[in-house]
Amino acid sequence: MSATILTQPAEQDALIVTLNRKGYMLSKPEKYIQAFIDFSPHAPGPVLDIGAAYGVATIPALAKGAYVIANDLHEGHLQILKSKVPPSLIDHLELKSGKMPDEIDFEENSLGAVLTSRIFTFILPEEFEVSVEKIFKWLKPGGKLFYLGGSPYMGTFRKFLPTYQKRKAEGHRWPGFIEDIPSCTPERACDLPHSMHLLDEEVLSRSLLRAGFVIETMGFNSALKEHPEDMKLDGREQIGAIACKP
Repeated sequence: MSATILTQPAEQDALIVTLNRKGYMLSKPEKYIQAFIDFSPHAPGPVLDIGAAYGVATIPALAKGAYVIANDLHEGHLQILKSKVPPSLIDHLELKSGKMPDEIDFEENSLGAVLTSRIFTFILPEEFEVSVEKIFKWLKPGGKLFYLGGSPYMGTFRKFLPTYQKRKAEGHRWPGFIEDIPSCTPERACDLPHSMHLLDEEVLSRSLLRAGFVIETMGFNSALKEHPEDMKLDGREQIGAIACKP
């Protein structure tokens, strides 16, 4: 499996990487990912890293003492991840390939925490809502969901912003769903799927509350300095949340 570094290693602490021309990952955690890592050893059960890629969250969580289930759509990514795990930690790692929401499943009340970083941006709106409901079911009481994803204010999709704003004003249920990526960001289209789902605070909170979560924190945060300039806009490029199952 190939990966492409989009920025020069000497210029920053964290790199933006493309994964099999289907999206991007960071090589170091940002704050919501770090919150998942810090909570993992204290979670009331095993923790699940959805879209684990090469282990940016999984490996530090293992190092802190957590039992981690690493999920990714591509089995090749998981094998790369496994190869990076120290032998002393390998017994605390479980690999599970498959796509949310239809290809992976867990027992009710069996997990202590779930991280979904930059993954639900790539599924359909109806799949997103089903995924949130499934995660709520999987979590034990006191377990937490850590969410990070793109917002409609990503600079990459600035051509889509007027459409989002119009839909928002009209009360569209999913105003941030982009049906045709090449039409609004042709320069990035080769690294992305044909459609994407960008969330704002209203849509994300509605889905979390509907599933039964209690929201601990939520908000926009800026693209990291390591992001390429065309991905930046006004400091609201990403949206994150931490939500607890009561």
